[in-house]
Amino acid sequence: MENISYARMFVLLWVALYVVIFVQIYIDWASVTFFYLGFPYVYNLRDSTIAYCVIGAFAFLLPISVKRYSDFACWMLYLTIFIPSIIIAARQGYTSFDASWLIIAVAVSFWLVLYIPKIIRFKSYSLIRQISVAKFFFFFLSFYVIAIAFYIATYRGMMSFSGMDEIYEQRARFGSAQTSTLALYLTGWLSNAMNPYLLAVGLFDRTRRWAIVVGLAGQIVVFMAFAGKMMLVILIVTFGFYFFVLNNKAHIAPARLAFGFAALTFSALAILIATDYQPVGTAMDAVALIYIRTLGIQGAMTGVYADVFSHNPFTYWSHVNIINLIIDYPYKVPLGYVAGTDLIGGTGFNANANFWATDGVAAYGLAGVVIMGAVLGLVLSLANKVVTPDRLPFAATVSIPFIMSLGNSSLFTSLITGGGLIMVMMIAYGVPQRQPTLKKEAVYRFHATPSRVSK
Repeated sequence: MENISYARMFVLLWVALYVVIFVQIYIDWASVTFFYLGFPYVYNLRDSTIAYCVIGAFAFLLPISVKRYSDFACWMLYLTIFIPSIIIAARQGYTSFDASWLIIAVAVSFWLVLYIPKIIRFKSYSLIRQISVAKFFFFFLSFYVIAIAFYIATYRGMMSFSGMDEIYEQRARFGSAQTSTLALYLTGWLSNAMNPYLLAVGLFDRTRRWAIVVGLAGQIVVFMAFAGKMMLVILIVTFGFYFFVLNNKAHIAPARLAFGFAALTFSALAILIATDYQPVGTAMDAVALIYIRTLGIQGAMTGVYADVFSHNPFTYWSHVNIINLIIDYPYKVPLGYVAGTDLIGGTGFNANANFWATDGVAAYGLAGVVIMGAVLGLVLSLANKVVTPDRLPFAATVSIPFIMSLGNSSLFTSLITGGGLIMVMMIAYGVPQRQPTLKKEAVYRFHATPSRVSK
């Protein structure tokens, strides 16, 4: 009990430091430089107080001992999407909706995400015994080589290693390219699932360290075509999680995870202070990547979508491909462009947003936000069915890109286009088996015995 209280104390400390630094950067820099992208600053004591209380309450409610996959996912959602959304919504000053009610709706939704997996529990999934881990990896690697070759052949004429000032030009070239649907799907499957899987295999299985090189090369190939900043961030976060957050490579330490986000925001603050809050060139790229792209935009878009869809029709989830066969989608362009046009005018830009904004606010307002909490809670309950405790460290490492994609896209898009379903298959069948070593630490190895989950 003393150890749990001690760990909780450090969690509270790092979360508080993370929030303080995040708010300071928002007020002193983001609201000045990027106010037109949904970062305005209007002080409201009531909204700010509610936001701080809600953030503090969940710092106590979240499990300090991560025993199931849903526990890990909730910590990641809390730090990457929930805290930025709550903090920024309280400061944007929109008059088209009540920010306090938006904060409460997101809090109720997150509570459902946290507690539904505790209430709804499924028995462990019995894997197909005829498929061994070694066989699965062989078939996966064969498919991966074909997929990469097809991807390079499709985009070889436009691939380049774009600098930060050339990313949007490269993204425009990618968007205008006439390619197959499969090539578009491979962008998400490779960057969010298949390459991270190879990285995790190389990290957990010392006999396959070469998989790290293959995964890194594959991620660079996709970046050279799509030029997505998050593809580079994913690499940093994945390695940082494995080497720092995993305690003895077997247990996930929430205090270390919270410290990592505090350190991340502090690095952005340090750059700003060193440049007198006027970063240019590489310094500007670094701060924008760390603060705006990785954390800030996820939170800003929650309030932006609440403003946009306070006077535009709800989609009633018709933005999801299957549902739009039943319910007509009310717009001619994707949701991101609807929000981007409303935000900056003209033809706008693709203002992608987190699942609370796209699947919640845009679909059915504040009620939609709460409903999506129940949906994601059920999804995590199913995830716990596949990710047994012995698979948790590996599964957590592989799924970091998927969870981060929830800050930039619909839950349904992340599952299908973003490679979430493929990721589940790799975790179910392709986890290296843990073997004891003389150093008394956990080492994962592939072997030919059948893969199965203990009941």
